[in-house]
Amino acid sequence: MMSKNSSKIISILVKSGRFMTSQELAQIIGVSSKTIYRAVNKINQTYDFPIIKSERGKGYLLDYEKYLELSDGFHEKPHLMIQSPLERRNEIIIKLLFSAPLSVNIKDVYASYYVSTELIRQDLLTISELLKKYSLKLAHEGNYVVIKGEEENIRRAINNALIQSKAMNMESISDLANEFEDLSSYDNQFLTTQIEWIQKSLHTTVPYPYNVNIFSHLYILIKRFRRGKTVQYKDKINIGNKYHHLKEHNSIFWKVSNDVIHNTADYVHREIPTAEIYYLLEYLISMRYNHDFAIDDKISADSKRLANYYIAGFNLDVNNPKTKALKSDLISHIRPMYNRLNNHIIIANKLLDDIKSEYRETFSKLKTLSSKAYSNKYLPWKISDDEIGFLTLYFAKYFEETNFTKKAIVMCASGIGTSKLLYAKIHRNFPDLDLIGTISKNEYEKNSTQYADLDLIISTIPVLPQNNEQVILSSAMFNAQDKNRLSRYLNENKVSETK
Repeated sequence: MMSKNSSKIISILVKSGRFMTSQELAQIIGVSSKTIYRAVNKINQTYDFPIIKSERGKGYLLDYEKYLELSDGFHEKPHLMIQSPLERRNEIIIKLLFSAPLSVNIKDVYASYYVSTELIRQDLLTISELLKKYSLKLAHEGNYVVIKGEEENIRRAINNALIQSKAMNMESISDLANEFEDLSSYDNQFLTTQIEWIQKSLHTTVPYPYNVNIFSHLYILIKRFRRGKTVQYKDKINIGNKYHHLKEHNSIFWKVSNDVIHNTADYVHREIPTAEIYYLLEYLISMRYNHDFAIDDKISADSKRLANYYIAGFNLDVNNPKTKALKSDLISHIRPMYNRLNNHIIIANKLLDDIKSEYRETFSKLKTLSSKAYSNKYLPWKISDDEIGFLTLYFAKYFEETNFTKKAIVMCASGIGTSKLLYAKIHRNFPDLDLIGTISKNEYEKNSTQYADLDLIISTIPVLPQNNEQVILSSAMFNAQDKNRLSRYLNENKVSETK
């Protein structure tokens, strides 16, 4: 039987289709490079053929054809090798949601997963709890299960499940279409044409992730409609007022939405309720475009307030032209974000893991600020990590483009020769650092006011800063550890300076 690490290595190499180093594989799996080396050797021994090629300087590459040949048919179910319980449950939820209100035989739904009766029972309990978030109920009818609830809630749950399945991480419409196994070529062509219709009507491009959101929404609409399920709003008075407001303030989008739904009605040869026009309208006004359309004044005012709140949270100079540009970008993003929040529309951020890793401090700061913004009524709803990730990119761009030059001085206890050597080493490794010279501890303490504009003291001896300087201790030789310590400070300072 193949070990867990071995299965993961094969799964990763199958997906990548390229050479991957042992360091890359080790980082993804969470083991050492030596463990990867041993696991690869064991895999090749297991198959009595080196199905994983190794090349110095390149890493490992799976001989996929040979792997399929030697896998004894297991390749027919490759997802089973890598599928987590979360992924399995998500697939089951999608099947049940699309089937609603029809009941589904439990054995049929789990036939391809090869799991025990007890595991199925645990799965269904977990699924039942998850569905409660959408005011949906998982009902048991003998050996059958069925999801019950309002159609709007069912669609919200489907959309979220598709996001969880990573289907919505596909950047292009064609890649997304491949994720839907039951999508016919006719439906695919029709849906793609509607995206093109929207772009042509609005004289703009609908970028990721909004393009896949619209495609997914129309896909769900058609599939649910064929089951006889359309959105029905019980509170017609309040709904009527809401959508009258939306239509009045978004006339351009309303016309486009109306056209697309009428196109869809012609395609399925059935009349579609007016409510579906407004449902699609909510999606259209929740997207960001490359130029502004007529926008709700209240949302615009709220967007400016929130953008100012974020900028103030980072203590940025509001008079700086780059800050003004950042504010403009934030407002343009936040306006449709407000609409997404108000209409419970979720978007996927396929870069989220990379953003969290690359811009950890900025992401964390924005998450804290967003939580406070919700508490202070600056946000109508709590925002997801996906949304925070998009906001992070704007600030990351700002910090990358802004030159945070730090003014620093070198301090040594020993002779001038040592301080000059330290100065030279620091300058060579950090040429962008504004080193104004060397100084003794005694001189600094006697004339501290002369150094009030210092950002940093790099010292070989402990010293108490007299102003607001940061003190970094270093050896006189400025070794690798000293270099790393200073580098960390300068990298983090792009964020910490704004706190």
